[in-house]
Amino acid sequence: MPLFAYKIIDANGREKRGTIESPNKATVKSKFLAEGYYITEIKERSGNQGFSFDFLRKMFSFGVKRVPLDEVAAMTRLLATLQKAKIPLVEAIDAVAQQQENPVMKDALIIIKGKMQEGYSFSKSAREFPNIFDDLFCNMIAAGEESGATDQVLMRLSGFMESQVDLKNKVKSAMTYPIVLMCVAVLVVGVLFTVVIPKLSKMFEDVKMALPLQTKILLGLSSFIGNWWWLVAILIFAAVVLFKRYISTPKGELWWAKVKITAPVLGRVNRQVAISRFAETLSTLLHSGVPILNALDIVKKIIDNKILENAVGVARENIKEGESIAVPLKRSGEFPPIVIQMIAIGEQSGELEEMLETLSASYTKEVTYTMEKLTSMLEPLMIVGLAGVIGFIVFAVVMPILQLNDAVG
Repeated sequence: MPLFAYKIIDANGREKRGTIESPNKATVKSKFLAEGYYITEIKERSGNQGFSFDFLRKMFSFGVKRVPLDEVAAMTRLLATLQKAKIPLVEAIDAVAQQQENPVMKDALIIIKGKMQEGYSFSKSAREFPNIFDDLFCNMIAAGEESGATDQVLMRLSGFMESQVDLKNKVKSAMTYPIVLMCVAVLVVGVLFTVVIPKLSKMFEDVKMALPLQTKILLGLSSFIGNWWWLVAILIFAAVVLFKRYISTPKGELWWAKVKITAPVLGRVNRQVAISRFAETLSTLLHSGVPILNALDIVKKIIDNKILENAVGVARENIKEGESIAVPLKRSGEFPPIVIQMIAIGEQSGELEEMLETLSASYTKEVTYTMEKLTSMLEPLMIVGLAGVIGFIVFAVVMPILQLNDAVG
């Protein structure tokens, strides 16, 4: 996004200078005018000076001012409530903007209100902020504006986003304990290798006794970590960077997409999440009056898996030629038979939206059940693994001590 340098004067006559990221100069101007500032200068920063960190910034999302999905969902729910109460949309957006604690969201809504007062539609104004309002949001709002049912579309959209947030939270909460346990294990082992074992190593060197193999291995690992930890850190960082760069290439993206949906255990979860998102998004878009071809274009971006995205893209092209949705999805081989059957039944009965809703609810429940089952399996396995590592360390330390006691005795 372009970077603009600005000079503005507030109501008290004080000058302010700074930089701001914005899609264009007009958006920056609208923002400051809406906030009551007098503008003296706005100019786009030209070119990058010196070395650019754009790649790292993109990879780790440094400096990207994004708004969490749950905040967008809450804003949409409030906006839908005000619209249902027959409050004009511009006034509703202004009221919602005043309630926002997130400055990025607040500024965006203020600018949107200003553009709507100039005659732009809500959907067109919202497209200026892709970091907040994605294609799904904008297309559904556009469909609502065309049909005159913006309040209903907003309510359905907020429900959809809330269900997506709920699904993400379920997956995150299921993985929280294993991740915490893994971090504790790494911390404990790290302290043992960097603090405890080096002290024991000096004691064994002073005694000059023959050490068991497991003790030699332990002392060697401790010495390597103590002396070369920085090299290990650099290698890990380099591996992450190279991996990120590879999966950003077309070939790497396809490979990683295949791994994510075919890996043992987790591959099944990823596929279930993608299918649930596909079914719920398509159902929500069709319910809101978005044409099927436009809906499939949006769904492709929501799935977040290149292989399934390609399958949906092929289905879209085949639908343009007169085929149903189910047939090309079946040919792709990426969707389970039950999904194909339910979509086919929905098309034949004219109740595709309802069938997709049922499919989404079913897969959401299956994701929850699978994650709970996976967590219940991971916890004891990780505890046993941690116990094995610590047991090896204790055994490697205790054995030479016992030998030393025997020698002294």
